Amino acid sequence: MPRFSRFHVLYSGNPNPAPGRKFRQIVAGPSEDHTFYEVRIFEGDSVQKDPDFNAVRGMEYYSHDTAEAADKDADQERDRSVAAGWVLFDPTNR
Repeated sequence: MPRFSRFHVLYSGNPNPAPGRKFRQIVAGPSEDHTFYEVRIFEGDSVQKDPDFNAVRGMEYYSHDTAEAADKDADQERDRSVAAGWVLFDPTNR
């Protein structure tokens, strides 16, 4: 079973390996102890590919009582990010 029910990746600047590229990742899924659901938002210069990662620094974090609420929050944050100028990243179309 995948760790996250949502995993949105966006970028600003050039999506190909080049200076100035920045990625924004928005994920939703169960907490590690499975007692609630969480949305994590973080930025970096590479795409996180490890399904069990746990970003600690520079991360926004929101907890939710249900998976549906966490998924909705992650999707809304994706939409707000696109409206702010971020572009959805498609790893198959570099």
